[in-house]
Amino acid sequence: MEYIFGGCDLNLAIAIDFTLSNGKPTERDSLHNLNIQRNEYHKALSEVGKILEFYDTDKQFPVLGFGARLNLGCRPFDSHCFALNGNICNPECDGLDGVLEAYRKALNNVDLYGPTHFNEIIKLVNDMAEGNNVTQDNQKYQILLILTDGIINDMKQTIDEIVRGSELPLSIIIVGVGDADFTSMDVLDADDEPLYSQKYKKYMSSDIVQFVPFSEFKNDPRLLAKEVLEEIPRQFLSYFERHNIVPTQIHEAEKRKIRAALSRKGSMKSEGQ
Repeated sequence: MEYIFGGCDLNLAIAIDFTLSNGKPTERDSLHNLNIQRNEYHKALSEVGKILEFYDTDKQFPVLGFGARLNLGCRPFDSHCFALNGNICNPECDGLDGVLEAYRKALNNVDLYGPTHFNEIIKLVNDMAEGNNVTQDNQKYQILLILTDGIINDMKQTIDEIVRGSELPLSIIIVGVGDADFTSMDVLDADDEPLYSQKYKKYMSSDIVQFVPFSEFKNDPRLLAKEVLEEIPRQFLSYFERHNIVPTQIHEAEKRKIRAALSRKGSMKSEGQ
């Protein structure tokens, strides 16, 4: 909290799985059901969003989708990273209400397709975190929320991007929607074994991923909040401590002490002591 009160800028990006494995929105059991009351993604977005929105400084959330077929222009194309508001150069939505509205519109504008690739989404957010150029005087931290049904087809490339992200000011929360096999998500969580990147030839420098199976906690907001936020403080502090960045208020207090010491030294010199 000292970092936050000192002006550290927290930013939340959201990514949503639009692959066909979730079921066609017109089907009764679809996780993307057009009937919002039966839509598990809408429910997860709303409940988890309520928890995380308070930690975003400006409440402007980049909202991305992956695994859909887009019908833009004369030819449809598959996308592993697109903006729900239609503007990939500025994918931000205004507040949680804006996020939910963009999601509802996207359901009617894209076709669920596949396969499920995480790596392009994580690469984009890695680029965002890297571009923040975090220093003692420019404190920023990025959180990526991924909502998915758990089936992933680019494990190797995703691990590469997570290992890269482990050196950046970044936390990734993966929320599993539905009751599919989430074994792959448990692997990415890396609580038992650190991830190793074949591309970068190294292990992750720290654990930055937290996996939360939404169905287990959706009826208990307190437990859901606990699971979602459980690892972020440790991951946050780990990054800033590794880079010797302290809360701004502490930094300013240290600078005042140094200035006072230098002032006393200068005063003693002028008095011939």
